[in-house]
Amino acid sequence: MFTTDHQDIIKAIHRSQHCQRNWDLSKEIPEEDMEVFVTAVTQCPSKQNIAFYKAHFITNRDVIEEVHSHTDGFTVKFVPHETTTNSQTLANLLIVFEENNFLPTLKDDIPRTEETLKYLVTGKTSTIWHRDRDMAIGVAAGYVNVVASIMGYSTGCCACFNDVAVQQVLNLENKPILMMGVGFKNPDLNRRVHHTDHSYMFPTKTKQPIPVSYVK
Repeated sequence: MFTTDHQDIIKAIHRSQHCQRNWDLSKEIPEEDMEVFVTAVTQCPSKQNIAFYKAHFITNRDVIEEVHSHTDGFTVKFVPHETTTNSQTLANLLIVFEENNFLPTLKDDIPRTEETLKYLVTGKTSTIWHRDRDMAIGVAAGYVNVVASIMGYSTGCCACFNDVAVQQVLNLENKPILMMGVGFKNPDLNRRVHHTDHSYMFPTKTKQPIPVSYVK
C-alpha cells in the first residue's frame, strides 16, 4: 500500500510547480530512478491508449548542450527586445517528446476513434487529433513532474525552442513538441538563477487561483 503521508504528497505537488533553472551535474540519476520516469512517460493515460508521442531520454552532455543552444527564446526585455536561453533544458536528464506517427501500428487494429479512422483513411490530422496529442503529452509530462518531485528531483518544462533545429540535432523523424529537464538542483543557487549565466535570475509569477467547485 502507498504509505506516503498526504502532506508529503501535497508538498511534492507544490514543489513540482516550480521550474528549476540550474543543476548539480556532479551527480547521475540511478538506473532504477530512470526506470520510474520511463514508466511514468509510457504507462500514463492517453486517449484510447494511443501512442501520440515518442519520448527521448537524453543524458549525453554534448547533445543536451547543443539542444539548449536552440532554446534562446525567453524574453528578458521587451524594449529593446532581449532574450536568453531556457536553462531548465541543461538538466541531468532531458526528456524530449516527439510527435509520433502511430498510423503503422493502427493498420491492423480496430480504429480507436473517429479521428484515428480519418487518419487511417486520409493520413491527415485534425484539430481534435492535435488536441488529443497535446493532452497526452501534457499528462505524461505531469506524471513525470509529480513523480520526480516525490522522489526528490527538480524539473522544468520548455516549449520555447527552435523545433526545426532541435529536430535536426536529434535526427528526429517528426517535430519535437515539448522538452523537460529532470535532475538534481544546485544547492548553492536560487532555483531561478540561469545555469550558465549567474548574473540573470528568471522572474517568478504567482500561481493564479484555480476555481474549484463541489457537487455533492
